[in-house]
Amino acid sequence: MPEEVYGFAERTYTRLAEAGVAPLSVLDVLYAGRTVRRHIGSSLQIAGRDRAGVWLAVALIEGADEEYVVTSARYLDDEEIAVVARLLGGQR
Repeated sequence: MPEEVYGFAERTYTRLAEAGVAPLSVLDVLYAGRTVRRHIGSSLQIAGRDRAGVWLAVALIEGADEEYVVTSARYLDDEEIAVVARLLGGQR
């Protein structure tokens, strides 16, 4: 997989604070080994766990090739966790 570069805009920090998600948790998910990724056009969604084992979904927009800006993140609900865990081979 090519090297991807992730960045945060000023409004990203505001949105993360509103969602109660720490930027470090977002970075944990972005650099986690086991994630579910969905790339549609210039948007990318990555779901995974932070270092505390909490499941998050991170939304990003691609700027330049392989360079993404985090736009928001949120905690997954139980149904979403079940789907993502199933996609990862049952790891919950």
